[in-house]
Amino acid sequence: MHWHDLTESEQVELKDNYDNIEESSFFRYKSHVYDLNDFMRINGNNDDEFSKWHGHVGDSYFSGVLIKLSECGETVMAATYYS
Repeated sequence: MHWHDLTESEQVELKDNYDNIEESSFFRYKSHVYDLNDFMRINGNNDDEFSKWHGHVGDSYFSGVLIKLSECGETVMAATYYS
């Protein structure tokens, strides 16, 4: 999603966090809006349990969200992980 796709309340909540909002891409997962720029790229080897995912962001020391982007880059698959 782009900035104009967010609800008015989401825009109000997020607007102070960005210098150039037009360059950001967002998605919703479990009633939360995530910015793809906040995710760290995963460069694991094939033995790594996260190697099939493209990125992650931590919610706490023990949990976070994983993402996998479609080949066209238009859709995001997300999952929660716990350690």
